[in-house]
Amino acid sequence: MNINGQSGAGMIDSPPWGGGGWRLRREGASRLPSTRPVTRVESSTPVAQTKRVAKLDWMNVTFDHPPMSFHGLLQFLGDVMAGPLSTKLDGGLFGFTERHRLTLTVPDGSRIEVGAIAMGGESQKGRWLLQLTGKGCALVTDWPSLQALLEGFNATLSRVDLAVDFLDGEYTVDDAVGLYEDGAFINRGRNPEFDAQGAWNQGGKKGRTVYIGKLKNGKSLCVYEKGKQLNDLDSNWNRFEVRLGNRDRVIPLDVLTNPDQYFVGAYPALAGLLEAAAEEIPTVHTEAKTSVAHLLHHMRRCYGKAIHQTLSLTECSTADLVEEMRVIGIPKRVDPASAFAGLAWPELQAQIRSYA
Repeated sequence: MNINGQSGAGMIDSPPWGGGGWRLRREGASRLPSTRPVTRVESSTPVAQTKRVAKLDWMNVTFDHPPMSFHGLLQFLGDVMAGPLSTKLDGGLFGFTERHRLTLTVPDGSRIEVGAIAMGGESQKGRWLLQLTGKGCALVTDWPSLQALLEGFNATLSRVDLAVDFLDGEYTVDDAVGLYEDGAFINRGRNPEFDAQGAWNQGGKKGRTVYIGKLKNGKSLCVYEKGKQLNDLDSNWNRFEVRLGNRDRVIPLDVLTNPDQYFVGAYPALAGLLEAAAEEIPTVHTEAKTSVAHLLHHMRRCYGKAIHQTLSLTECSTADLVEEMRVIGIPKRVDPASAFAGLAWPELQAQIRSYA
């Protein structure tokens, strides 16, 4: 469903930083999906006074041939991440003729693909690309050192995603729609494009997403029901994700260590969100509980009787059966950073039962 809120004339009654908040008068404008009453986001608190809650969720950065070897760069990246890195040459990427996939080994021996280093190609003139995916960003333990290295390379960020999670529904997809309707995303007199996807006509049980702006234009916001994406239908977890590109703009490397100020600076509507979530949120813990519980729920549904029959017929111990079937590693659906989440078994049991 593509919904363009730009139709009709609009006039803002008060400036974006005024105490009256945002109000938009529009004649003949089509309405967006029906939403619940929205608590409007105010912007009275300076960004500097909010506690950092935004996190890096994707990074593409390019630089001239660095003053270190390929293996030296790998060693450095392993030092600022949660484990050693290995590579596999696999085709090209974005016009580079060589893509070296990066795989990180976590303490339990699991191997997780976290990004790539790309190079080669006459058009690239000796430049390299470092890409870290969401999984890769989650496993960086020392962003200041990585930023310092890239500054030394005079590197250029071409894409950065910044995410803020609201586990208890402090701000939701409905809020994003309501703010858009009120003109809170208008910049220089224009409303960015709007697109809504997902289960808008099914009570939101399968998750909903809104896109505001377009990444190809250098900036966009994606708001989606993260908990439902992880198959927890009762979850109130919503994620607001700003995606920045370098078209017609320079993304400062400072965004790697101060993502909160660039998140709220992306659109006027976001200026109050970090104030509402001014505390550290254990999103890794929550994601681990939701993902692992969902996998175990389906394991019981599909193979519970097989486990019972095996125990009954062979008289093997439960421990022997678990050890025989266990495979060391992290399921693709589980965020690798959650390997360190310290999940308690009673919490997991409760989550599994919630799917029954």
